[in-house]
Amino acid sequence: MTDELTETLQNIKMIAGVENVVLIQKDGLPVASAGVWFSREEVFAVASSTCAIYGVARLIHGEFKYLLMESETSKVFLASLPNDPDYFLTVTTAPRVNLAALFIEMKDNLSRVSFLLRQHVDGRLPPLRSYSNDETHRVLSGFAVAEGHDTSYTTSRSIISLDRSQALTLRALMRQVHDSIPDIDSVFLSLSGGVRVSLEGFTNDRLAAMSFALHDASERVVRTLRNSSLQTVLCEAGPIRHFIYAVPNGVFSLWVNRGGQKLGLMRLLLKHYIGEIKRVLGTAEVMRPSVPDDLRELLLAGGTDNGVVLARRDP
Repeated sequence: MTDELTETLQNIKMIAGVENVVLIQKDGLPVASAGVWFSREEVFAVASSTCAIYGVARLIHGEFKYLLMESETSKVFLASLPNDPDYFLTVTTAPRVNLAALFIEMKDNLSRVSFLLRQHVDGRLPPLRSYSNDETHRVLSGFAVAEGHDTSYTTSRSIISLDRSQALTLRALMRQVHDSIPDIDSVFLSLSGGVRVSLEGFTNDRLAAMSFALHDASERVVRTLRNSSLQTVLCEAGPIRHFIYAVPNGVFSLWVNRGGQKLGLMRLLLKHYIGEIKRVLGTAEVMRPSVPDDLRELLLAGGTDNGVVLARRDP
């Protein structure tokens, strides 16, 4: 089966613009690959990173067809196999690949991969491989773009504050999106922390948080692979297309019925509205979360064993 799988992945690799192809088990184990620059360690990094995105996308949409992450330097494409939820393909491409041609030419190859897995694997998943902290660090360090510099991975979240005028402007822009694109199911902003701003007002729900998490996980993958900033996530699940665009301190999320929709026209319209939304959010007040000095002193006070002292304030 290995030779047949490799040959099928090579067929996908030969599609114009495709750089690397990795067949991945749903729990993050790489099964086979074909490409121009992936080493064995890089294949592991791609598999483990995209596995997180695959899991979040399935939590939101259940069974989905594909997910596309776009940056200035490349595109990363996750494709589900027909009737086989245990595996998916990760494809990295050049930034200006013809997506329509890629989807058409991949269709038969995806069916072929699914057929080979059903014939030879028969539902038996190979065992997982474990990695120590040192091994994981060596894998990640292989993505460094400059020698002699330490790479640190940190997270930073801000709290955004909108006044009434800004909130009304954002809702007006979302109304224009809703009215200009037919068959929209949902349109909203998910600000840092998963707070949802929609035509129905301010709410805090699972959909907003999961959309934010999906974009966040995708951004980490793009930064790891290409040291680039994520621009757009597009997920297609059955009759629904889910667009996610990065905006200051949050993401813009649009769910739309794909029947009769022109993908290129929608993206052109959305580009204008995203620019306006970014302009409004760029003027909003942003605060960094902080701990009061007296509470910080209590939390970080050293005890006899250099541990953490937990305390509470009296009412």
